[in-house]
Amino acid sequence: MHKTLLKELISLIKKIDSHDYITKVKYIIFIFSKIIYQCRASEANISEELFFLNITPNFLHNNKNIFNEYEIFNLNISGIESSILNLIKANKDNIDFNDFKPAELYESMLTAGEKKVLGQVYTPVDIINKMLDQLFDLDLIGKNTKLLDPACGGGYFLIEAFKKIKSYFGDEIEDKHIIESMLFGIDVDDFSIFMTKVGLMFAGFSTEAEFNIFRLDYLTDTFEMDKFDIIVGNPPYVGHKNSTCEYKKALYEKYSEVFYNKADISYCFFKKSREILKPGGVISFITSRYFMEALYADRIRAYIKNNFNIISLVDFSGNNIFKGAMVSPALITLENNGWNKSDFSYVLINSDSIEEKFSYSQDKLKDTGWTILKHADEQLFNKIEEKSNIKIQDACKIKQGIITGLDKAFIVDKKTIEKYNIESDLLKKWIKNSNISKSEVQYNNLYLIYSNIINDEKNYPNTIKYLSFYKDKLQNRRECLKGYRKWYELQWGRIQSDFDNPKIIFPFKSTGSNFYFDTNKYYCSADVYIMNNFNTHIPVNYLLSYLNSDVFEFYFKCLAKKVGTNIYEYYPNKLSEAKIYLPLEKAQQNISDLGKISIDILLKKVFNISEEEVNIIYKYVHEG
Repeated sequence: MHKTLLKELISLIKKIDSHDYITKVKYIIFIFSKIIYQCRASEANISEELFFLNITPNFLHNNKNIFNEYEIFNLNISGIESSILNLIKANKDNIDFNDFKPAELYESMLTAGEKKVLGQVYTPVDIINKMLDQLFDLDLIGKNTKLLDPACGGGYFLIEAFKKIKSYFGDEIEDKHIIESMLFGIDVDDFSIFMTKVGLMFAGFSTEAEFNIFRLDYLTDTFEMDKFDIIVGNPPYVGHKNSTCEYKKALYEKYSEVFYNKADISYCFFKKSREILKPGGVISFITSRYFMEALYADRIRAYIKNNFNIISLVDFSGNNIFKGAMVSPALITLENNGWNKSDFSYVLINSDSIEEKFSYSQDKLKDTGWTILKHADEQLFNKIEEKSNIKIQDACKIKQGIITGLDKAFIVDKKTIEKYNIESDLLKKWIKNSNISKSEVQYNNLYLIYSNIINDEKNYPNTIKYLSFYKDKLQNRRECLKGYRKWYELQWGRIQSDFDNPKIIFPFKSTGSNFYFDTNKYYCSADVYIMNNFNTHIPVNYLLSYLNSDVFEFYFKCLAKKVGTNIYEYYPNKLSEAKIYLPLEKAQQNISDLGKISIDILLKKVFNISEEEVNIIYKYVHEG
């Protein structure tokens, strides 16, 4: 959509006094689509000015077409249709009347925040075409193929599928046949159904077609359709926190084979899709890549491995291709033939969009996490894994930092401390994820009001007075409403001694290993984790040096969840299970004061690492 026209449409929306922004956006798109449709339906030349004389709001109301079915989006505000018609007249050279997609206009009108609230993330067309091209390359699409998008959103997948089918078969196939017999869509949202139908109508321009686009909940509603040859799309990525307890309960009961605890709802789409897929049929999904490593994705990993033949897996490796969404995807294509222990194509796309492609055996995938590596990398990883002799959970305990419940209230600088004369014994040095590196903590002179040690409000009048500015928000925290916390207490203050005593601290998300031994009694936010309760048989100096070594960083990056461009999660569950090498007790006396350089020299000898393997490690550590 041309920027000038988009700007004018948004300006028109702002002039409407009543209704919320989303409702107004839907209304404008409904009327805009209706007029564009009539323009397309007319046999006159759009470039001729006389053409628009026959298109009036009254004519549009009398026109019998698909728009009558969706009058719920028509707010019938006086003058709006005429205004939009005039905008279209003025911008006719900037509108593609033959390939109009309401979803593109809708997407352009929503801010990133609104898309996040609505949970609507649209797949880039080039990715859709990449997925559909693969289906054609695999010779999976014929004249009677039944293709379903189970979360069709704005209809992008189905519209592009229509175009490709039409282009492939040409005059051998009618538009009406493609729409009525080959393409199917499901979504829970009425406006998504509307956009999909209108988008298909423009693509095929078959005014009499019966669309197979249904408003249903794919996961919980009962529906009867013949089984499908292909199921393709972008299942919604919805974390456990964004679903109601009732809905999650229904999914737990229906999809317990893949969905439990903090698992993602998208996992259920794999199981549901297999249930309605023909034998030999294919699923092609773009989904969050986190299912390959996430803690609560072990069941979906097992389900995929045991029930499908994996054809291909394209891993964007932490890179984000969706506008305004902090999710890195993967493209996975599965054949409903059961596990045949064959190799599949694995494509790794790095931060420079360079593709690295190799084959990998499905037989080697583990339910605990998919560590998919090239042969040489895998050999090195296995060498380290096999020689390592203890888990990190045997060396120490890992604990999360503090959750205040309202940082604005509890985190203060020196100026605030002096202004309100906050009692000094409550103040603790405060650091966050970004302050920590393996060599230092960059302290920013911030302090935490550790209010959990207040035994009587009267003993800390200045602090209580200061926190009272935030009392309304503080007392409405969940734990306070349930009576678990006093209004002035931290939401999760943890155990004070864990922060006062010497400890290893490290960022939850990081480009690499950044473990720091803290003796300055730093108190940490929830995006920082601490290690303490060290095993007395393992020198802390050795443990710290080991964790910061290049060898361990390579090893852990092979296991860790990659959540951004060269950003890894040092998640405690995954880290606790990671293994390290502990020398025999006699040898420990010689390593207690090791620095980083000497630890890597030692580990190179321990694991018999060749110069070629040193280069592999260097790539992981220094090139992401």
